[in-house]
Amino acid sequence: MEFGNLNLLIYCIIPLLILILMIIGMQKRNRILSILKMKKYNFVQSLKIFLISCGALLVAISLLSPQKPIDSENVEVKGLNIYALIDTSRSMMAEDVYPNRLEGAKRTLEKLLHNLKGDRIGFIPYSDSAYIQMPLTDDYSIGSNYINALDSNLISGGGTELYQALELAEKSFNEIQSENKTIIILSDGGDFDKKSLDFVKKHKLNVYAIGIGTDEGSIIPEYINGKKVGFIKDENGSPVVSKLNSDFMKKLAESSNGKYYEVNNLKDNTIDFFKDTANLERKNQRNENMTVYKKYFQIPLGIGMIFILLGYLLRGGAKDEK
Repeated sequence: MEFGNLNLLIYCIIPLLILILMIIGMQKRNRILSILKMKKYNFVQSLKIFLISCGALLVAISLLSPQKPIDSENVEVKGLNIYALIDTSRSMMAEDVYPNRLEGAKRTLEKLLHNLKGDRIGFIPYSDSAYIQMPLTDDYSIGSNYINALDSNLISGGGTELYQALELAEKSFNEIQSENKTIIILSDGGDFDKKSLDFVKKHKLNVYAIGIGTDEGSIIPEYINGKKVGFIKDENGSPVVSKLNSDFMKKLAESSNGKYYEVNNLKDNTIDFFKDTANLERKNQRNENMTVYKKYFQIPLGIGMIFILLGYLLRGGAKDEK
């Protein structure tokens, strides 16, 4: 016998609290009856406390989902291996996407997580450098925490080192001998990078590029300690305007049989992106041992409810001692 929901173990404190409160209540009641010179029925009260406390404990045990394994089998899990490369350079703070490009990219990632089924995904933020923030996993629940942690200060510097991010993804794919190598790039494109373009072609990566921003562009805010203090300026003192480099993003996608999509305040092609990736061929990723359990939560739940009901209905009156 084992428990399937040990994360609910904290609820086992409730029966203990009920026991303590009922004992305190009985002691207070007895003091009052002594003052009034009335007869006490301690056995009945003790039985009432026992029934209600045990009933609450049994209900708490049922929440832990007691179960017994009855069968197991190996199941083939099919899906894509996906690395999302997220541009966190200073240009991603431009506000031609509300409230800024980076937040637009994070919203798109959240949508992606909600649409995945069986695929494994990892996150690689990049700016002047890159690192694997979240390795490949199919535990989507932890993905939101990593997404919330993304900001332009995550990596020092304000450049765009896409090539290093691609290298990290390729190395990770090779370590697990992945047959499919799907890359999602969320960026405003930055400067044209021939080295990254050649790398994508050489290693046959399937790149889906999502351009975040507008062709007209926007000036880049400057922040100090999280507070906007002005705008980034060039050597002449003029505000730097960052524009979406859609041409480079399109070439990245076209060189790998992928596709290009765009996200800004007036356009959001991510629906097409989800449709396109849903139609991709899923190959066997791994074998997982699946165990079939017989659930027994109904037994302690039923007995516990009966005990609580009996305890509630049990009455121990008080009579004058005379």
